[in-house]
Amino acid sequence: MSEILLVDAAGMSISMLSNKMDQYSAAHDLGYHVEGIDAAAEEHIAHVKPAIIMIAPQVSYLFDKYNDKYGADIPVVNIEMMAYGTMNAEKIISAAIEKIG
Repeated sequence: MSEILLVDAAGMSISMLSNKMDQYSAAHDLGYHVEGIDAAAEEHIAHVKPAIIMIAPQVSYLFDKYNDKYGADIPVVNIEMMAYGTMNAEKIISAAIEKIG
């Protein structure tokens, strides 16, 4: 199973979104596990080796940092603000799968 990592500043919303996306993936047999992580938990990325890293809108300023560090091997994308705000698990996971290829 491949991993989708959502990066946030450790807020409650990333946990709720990752749970919704994980449930959506399981219900549609997509083969992805979704996990929300704290922006300071970079060592977790090396351990998990995710298929994609998705940056929450409120920490979009971290995009360049993550893209510079991991972008050569792992796609790094910003989560679209409206989809994040409405917790649209289907739209966000679809964007992730499209980017992964």
